[in-house]
Amino acid sequence: MERGGHALMQLSSNLRTLVNQDGGVILDLRQGKMFRLNPSGATILRLVAAGTTEKQIIDELCRLFSAEPEGASADVREFLKSLEGHQLLTYTDRNSS
Repeated sequence: MERGGHALMQLSSNLRTLVNQDGGVILDLRQGKMFRLNPSGATILRLVAAGTTEKQIIDELCRLFSAEPEGASADVREFLKSLEGHQLLTYTDRNSS
């Protein structure tokens, strides 16, 4: 799932989130489901919501959690794939009008 710089990540508009230093919670109002997040998941979610690119998210996780780039990259991709699989995240092409 290499999306690179050609896609924008967007969280579903049906979500309500609570994020703090201990982690976070996502409530999907449409599906009636709740997802708990650990601190790194909460950080990824916050950065996605802010419009941050996947590369910037990986860099920030490395900085905040002293993670190795390879491990952080795999974790970020797995987390984003999980969000997408639960229909909490979509990708749109930056080049489409």
